[in-house]
Amino acid sequence: MLINPRKQWIAFLLWLLVVPTTLFVVYNLFPFKEIDIWFILFNFIMLIIATSVSFQLFSISISLERWIIFVVFFQYGLFAEMIFMQLAILILLVIQKSSLPAFYRFTTNSLMFAIVSVLSAFSFHFAGGRIGEMGPWSFLLAATVYAISYSVINSLVLYSIMKMERSSTEKFRQVALWDFATTMVVLPLAVAYSLLTYQLGELSVLLLGVPFLLILLIVRRYAFSGEFNKKLSSAVEIGHELTESLSTGEVIRIFTEKIRGVVNYDQAYILDIRKGIQFEMLACSEAGIVSKEPQFFNYNNEAIPTLSPNIIKIYGSSKEVKKLEHLQFSTAVQSVMVAPIIRAGNLEGYLLMTSFRKNFFEELDKKMIDLLTGYFETSILKAFHYERTIEKSEKCGLTNLYNFRYLTKKLSDELSLFHEQEISSLSAIILDIDHFKSINDTYGHQSGNDILCTFAQILKMYETDGRTLARYGGEEFVLLLPDFTKEEAVSLAERIRKEVEAYTFMIKPDLSDENLTIGIKLTVSLGVSSIPEDTQSDSSLLRNADRALYIGGKQAGRNRVGVYEGELSEPLKI
Repeated sequence: MLINPRKQWIAFLLWLLVVPTTLFVVYNLFPFKEIDIWFILFNFIMLIIATSVSFQLFSISISLERWIIFVVFFQYGLFAEMIFMQLAILILLVIQKSSLPAFYRFTTNSLMFAIVSVLSAFSFHFAGGRIGEMGPWSFLLAATVYAISYSVINSLVLYSIMKMERSSTEKFRQVALWDFATTMVVLPLAVAYSLLTYQLGELSVLLLGVPFLLILLIVRRYAFSGEFNKKLSSAVEIGHELTESLSTGEVIRIFTEKIRGVVNYDQAYILDIRKGIQFEMLACSEAGIVSKEPQFFNYNNEAIPTLSPNIIKIYGSSKEVKKLEHLQFSTAVQSVMVAPIIRAGNLEGYLLMTSFRKNFFEELDKKMIDLLTGYFETSILKAFHYERTIEKSEKCGLTNLYNFRYLTKKLSDELSLFHEQEISSLSAIILDIDHFKSINDTYGHQSGNDILCTFAQILKMYETDGRTLARYGGEEFVLLLPDFTKEEAVSLAERIRKEVEAYTFMIKPDLSDENLTIGIKLTVSLGVSSIPEDTQSDSSLLRNADRALYIGGKQAGRNRVGVYEGELSEPLKI
């Protein structure tokens, strides 16, 4: 995830203004007793371990390290707890993976925990608490107020940061409730640990701290199995969704967007290999935007022979990423995973995933991506064949224009848009090549086919802005024009008529003994009808345009635009 540099500097300036000043004031105003360095060291190690073995529960990340923070505060006071937490944040920057820049993570987390620590400490002292040994019941009361304040203030500060960053707060309530629940669960443990420390000192670490970590590691092991099963289940669901998609574009979109839920990334690129020697970008995802035009990535075809054709590889540092010399990533990229996309043993392309964190991708990620790329290749092939089948059933084999079957379906769709007031009008132009039978008789059917193909290419230039061009049958063609008034359609028809009249069609007559290319001139007659002026029916629209073609075009002398006018159809004077 890319964080605006301005936002990073604002976070740093706030940190510089608040955290050092707060530490200085706390150090001078709140005295603390002599610190047992071994006790602090043992608890610091336990804090790092407890944080690193967090687990997922109902899609929420749960960690149980807070009780250790509470104990340090209860034993040594606010300044010791703040220093303890700031050092822990630095260590966790290395241990925990995140797509956010380390500099930004440290300043925001350090600032957040400094605020939470100070306000929670005030609530502790307000409830009658003091640093050092207290009566059990008075200590329990103050500790409870402290824990509740800590959780509530932490959630409020986190919510404020999310609002300032305009992040989604959809699951915030659920996260806040789980944070409060886990805080209340670990509070008795923190109280017992503190009371035991008053009596036994460092021995309390062995009696309570170490057994807790062993239990946590066991829970984490089972939680990891659950996480693996959850990712596997998500991958299978994505696979099913991919196989149900019948559009190659839809398959690519689903794959690019949904894999983030199984393997997180900052940027992703899907490269197809054409003829074994040329890359083509199918899709990329940068800053959450899916497109075909990468902004932070360049590639050239020389990279193809340098990449592994059958093994997923991970490049875990910027130094290793530089080995991919023919692939140029964003300067923020620290990790890259390169996964070949294989079908029937043949290399078809690559999936490239990047992260702004070192050593971000793991072996589990490789297994998930191996499964997902298999689903992807199978689904894209299926969608491709489906599209080809549909294309063949809806396209004219000679001109490659849409056929009558597709035209009737499209006409019905356009009429629905008109009735739903998505478009204000719908016009149709029917075009018929004049004297086409005599062309076939004179020059041969192959020459006639060549003329049809050339004529189709001329008309293709007018198939823009949502217009639909189809071969109606024989030498007749139809151009559907949504949001075209009758006047605009007549004007366009006249432009087409003039262009065809001026054009020279080049053919090689197949009925001639000489294999010479000759140029011939043609004309075209056209008929125009519109909705709502002439009808409200799709079938009547084409019937009216056809009637205008023959009465106002053919019968009036050909090379004319006929306009439907109820029972009368007058040719356009030229």
